[in-house]
Amino acid sequence: MGSTPVANPSPPRRWRFSRRVVPLAFLALAVIALVAIGVAVVWPSDGADSEWITVARADALAINDPLFVDGDAYVVLLESGEILTLSTIDPHLGCKVGFVPDFTFRDNTGWFRNPCHGELYDLTGVCYVGPCPRGLDRYEVRVRNGDVEVNFKHLTEGPEHATRDPVNLN
Repeated sequence: MGSTPVANPSPPRRWRFSRRVVPLAFLALAVIALVAIGVAVVWPSDGADSEWITVARADALAINDPLFVDGDAYVVLLESGEILTLSTIDPHLGCKVGFVPDFTFRDNTGWFRNPCHGELYDLTGVCYVGPCPRGLDRYEVRVRNGDVEVNFKHLTEGPEHATRDPVNLN
């Protein structure tokens, strides 16, 4: 009698995803991503240094020449060596204050000016002209390892108005 032929084993099956598995996998990945983002937002920070943002090198600042940073502030190096970070938002009605370097007033050149109501602020943020309730608000600033760092989460009220008599400015 003859021998009976033996069939070769069938090749291994390729792994195939059903139409339901792929959307479920994407949904699971999206849920994992949302949970990770939620934990990162809610989890307490590891320290106060995470609130400080480096905006410039201290040696790159020019005296009495404000540097516009982050859309919200001006960093000013004064002749005294003090560094201030002034808010760009006018405390009167919230208009954005711009720096006008060639504007001269009271024998000083370079003033911050509110285009909405004409308030004038000097380089320290003190208001000299206009209906401003106080000077420009200030962010906390420090110099660390030659870097100027600003804490945009800590804003203090600006200085008092320079004069309450707008007729007698001299």
